[in-house]
Amino acid sequence: MSAGGLEYAAGAAGLVSLSLTLFRGCVRGFEIIQQAAHAGSEADNFRCKLEVEQYRLMQWAERIGLEEQPDERFNWTLIGDVLKQMEALLLDTQTLKKKYRLDLVAVDALAPETSAAPPRTSFGKLLSRLRPDFPTASSRIVDESNGTIKKLRWAVFDRGKAAILINDIVHFNNSLHGLLDNVNQDFVKSALGSVLRDIISRSNATSELEVIKQLLSSSRVAAPVAVASAASLKQIRLILGLGPDGVDCTERQAQRAPPEGIKIKLIQLKPHLLQRESLQLSPGGRELALYKSKRVIIEWKFIDREHEKELKTRVDQLAILLAHTYDESFHSLHCIGFLPKDVPYQPGDGESICYGLVFELLTSPNLPLSISPVIRPLSTLFVNARRPSLNERRDIALALAETILQLHTSGWLHKGIRSDNVLFIDLGDSKWEYGKANGPFLAGYEYARPTTAHTEAMPTNLEQEMYRHPKGQGLNRANFRRSFDLFALGCVLLEIGLWSSLPEILQRVPSESSQQVHGTKPSTVRTGKIDWARLQSAKTRLLQNDDVEKRSDLAGIAFCAGKTFQDVIVRCLYADDEDPLDEDIVIQKEVVDLLRQTQF
Repeated sequence: MSAGGLEYAAGAAGLVSLSLTLFRGCVRGFEIIQQAAHAGSEADNFRCKLEVEQYRLMQWAERIGLEEQPDERFNWTLIGDVLKQMEALLLDTQTLKKKYRLDLVAVDALAPETSAAPPRTSFGKLLSRLRPDFPTASSRIVDESNGTIKKLRWAVFDRGKAAILINDIVHFNNSLHGLLDNVNQDFVKSALGSVLRDIISRSNATSELEVIKQLLSSSRVAAPVAVASAASLKQIRLILGLGPDGVDCTERQAQRAPPEGIKIKLIQLKPHLLQRESLQLSPGGRELALYKSKRVIIEWKFIDREHEKELKTRVDQLAILLAHTYDESFHSLHCIGFLPKDVPYQPGDGESICYGLVFELLTSPNLPLSISPVIRPLSTLFVNARRPSLNERRDIALALAETILQLHTSGWLHKGIRSDNVLFIDLGDSKWEYGKANGPFLAGYEYARPTTAHTEAMPTNLEQEMYRHPKGQGLNRANFRRSFDLFALGCVLLEIGLWSSLPEILQRVPSESSQQVHGTKPSTVRTGKIDWARLQSAKTRLLQNDDVEKRSDLAGIAFCAGKTFQDVIVRCLYADDEDPLDEDIVIQKEVVDLLRQTQF
């Protein structure tokens, strides 16, 4: 190497070494500020935001290999300049005091210094639990810097100035992240969204969720928009009083107080403004109607008299939840309110105890009311209808998976995932046969509930039983959990992949004593003579054989829809084996990510 090359290499190495030192100074600065003694909820929110920004800084350092194998292709001069400004911002107590009115003083002149990690907020504890390497790395960096942290407290804390400080830190963090290449930027964005989504699913404080929303609602922090929407839905659940024990947790009023901008309003619709169009209900207790001269779909919830009070409350909660599903990742119709029980679900049947959830149909303002929409459940499209392309089937599967991920993140179970609850709407020129139908929309929320609420027994229906996990069937069935929703999703994805109904697919599974060749289609399904006991047995065998390649029931998926689609279905069907305690949403996230990456 020439002398010039050696000088350049030495200079580059020096810049990397300087950047590493400055980075460690920044981490120490974060730790010092967070070490400050508790000063109320405003300071806690401030510390929560600091924890997020410290995590982002360490995530950035990990991607460029700062502490292991630094990539010399980066502009280390610019990196050093940004880190130097951030370190000065975090470690200069005079700047904190003068510019940001944040005055940190020692708790006691004789108080010992410590190298221990600062006490975390509940948000920080969740982050540490999900990413245990985060607090460990922070403590190691403080130790390696031969640093100790004096016990501090806030002498002066200005909320407005603290927000400005956070904005400045975010600016420096964004500058560092902007130096990453596109691949690493996408990775960091996805990873941040993933960990924040995990925190949302486990959090039981509206204040923590509000911090996440504030971080994600602006362009300052790059992460999927759907994550902020999931935080809003989880907030609504907590505001309604549904805490980790599933009951009205009045002792946690402070934790679940409605944040600014969140308005919870239960809308009971006026029956005299409703115009019924038909005396007949479609499968699932669903009908078309007009409300205030606008097209709507009503889904009726049938309630046992004995449990009317409890289940009426659940209807109220569900209507509020579904009224706040505005994000595009939640593929369900928008709920505009509910109909009280004195509206019979069929004219002349005033004795029925039922409530109606009313969903609006988005239509063109130029479309006359004389043109009636047609509801096309997915279950009706497998025979004598247009067969969609691989790309279209992938999009349908992704829409359903995204919706389940949003529901589970916010702490709700669907409990009714099956192909007759996946709707397409033909209206005007937007028709399934033209490839322009509105949808898919996941419907059938009549038994949906919070994950922590008491389960409600669903009526026995032989065809619907096909979509239920074996552990969720029978007299000794287990309480419904998220993995049971995933099992049902896997069944629907199996139908989408093979473009065939679940009874037909299971009918092709050889019985234990049968030598039936895979691919034959017995006529018993189409003629209506279905041996439901045999199909249940086939479903049970589907879950007993761990060797995917030897399972004739899944052998056609890779051929018809690709290996990734097959992997997604297997993850869903076996979710209960991987997460029997139902503690996280790892599989839900992986299913969505895999489907997004699928290309044909």
